[in-house]
Amino acid sequence: MSKSKLPQRASLEYLKKLAKDQLKELRRKDAAARLAAAQLAVARDHGFPSWRALKTEVEKRQEKIVAQFMEACFYGDVDKVRALIAKDPSLVRAFSAHKAHYIRTGLHIAATAGHVGVVRLLVEQGADPNAREAGDNTYPLHWAAANGNVEIVRALLDAGGDVHGTGDAHEGGVIGWATNENPHRAEVIALLVERGARHHIFSAINLGDLNLIEKVVEDDPAALDRRMSRFERGQTPLHVAINRQRHDILDLLIDLGADVEAKDMGGQTPMDLAMLRRDQEATDRLKAAGARVPKRADISNLQQRVAKLAESTKKGVPAIAVPDIAATLDWYTSIGFKELGRFEDDGIVNWGMLAFGNAQFMLGMLGRAGEKPISLWFYMENVDELYELFKARQLEFVHDIYDPFYGGREFSIKDLNGYVLTFYEE
Repeated sequence: MSKSKLPQRASLEYLKKLAKDQLKELRRKDAAARLAAAQLAVARDHGFPSWRALKTEVEKRQEKIVAQFMEACFYGDVDKVRALIAKDPSLVRAFSAHKAHYIRTGLHIAATAGHVGVVRLLVEQGADPNAREAGDNTYPLHWAAANGNVEIVRALLDAGGDVHGTGDAHEGGVIGWATNENPHRAEVIALLVERGARHHIFSAINLGDLNLIEKVVEDDPAALDRRMSRFERGQTPLHVAINRQRHDILDLLIDLGADVEAKDMGGQTPMDLAMLRRDQEATDRLKAAGARVPKRADISNLQQRVAKLAESTKKGVPAIAVPDIAATLDWYTSIGFKELGRFEDDGIVNWGMLAFGNAQFMLGMLGRAGEKPISLWFYMENVDELYELFKARQLEFVHDIYDPFYGGREFSIKDLNGYVLTFYEE
């Protein structure tokens, strides 16, 4: 029978201290006593058959408390956040559960959700503004800047937030997140620059500011050769200008000396990309700058040749986009589906495969879904040859051919209804 009742908000650190104290007592009687014996004594004193069982229960309770805290941060419930911190001050630096899509702090969550009151409370209570989450390796500041919330950005900077934020998975820094694909963040961008942030070539391109682009290159000529991250296939400034359909930026980069033959991680030159985008204006400009025009594949007998390549297809798998792949895998397996595999990157599950009898389907991240929440994947051989045929046919490409970070080689096209078809070679 146990002598001590396990507190509702039990601390594993406190129990470890009890075990060390118990070990000292045991060694007074037996110098050879081991820590495992002390841990077992502490566990039994609290009514558990083993230290592992005690530890599991404490972690389970702590996970529940952390989940309540994260939920309060998400909904902006200042009073509840304050009450939870009063009971357990360590929550201000706690991270969400490892099964979560992004392993992050309450400050990340509140900053992303736009709750300035919670953000201010958390930093007042000692939350670290420079804690990094496990998904994109970002600070709370990256997310606040991306969402254009100037008050939260200011609060984080005032609390010691790193205005540069280099080291995120997308290699954009805070200024890159602030400028990416959103024209309504002028106030945030001005504040970041005022506090010391420096523009790079991609943030300048994002803003479409020709004078700023020229200044960045003048200060650092190597900026013309800078690459985006692996998630953006290592594209150069020229590739980005073509993707943005900014012919004025394309002209400027060429005039400044950008390499028109530079290849991204998929082996695509700016000319390849312009032709894939069916951007005749960009194609003409690149050609005038001396870019080589790739030879198009012969598309005679296209249907028969594609049909021949299709014979190597091993399977076709539908992919559905979900917000939390790990949790979805757990749910399906809990009701009898079979998990065929999962892929993790930096602790985050990015892909999953499930089976129900002979039927299979894939789970993908929402960010890769495109306009439709369902896509089709075809596992096959000779994907490069098929790519060349589809390129010559001038189909609409979602992703040009490349070697993804999870292995293999793939490209994606869009059908007439907007559904994405991905052709993948292992």
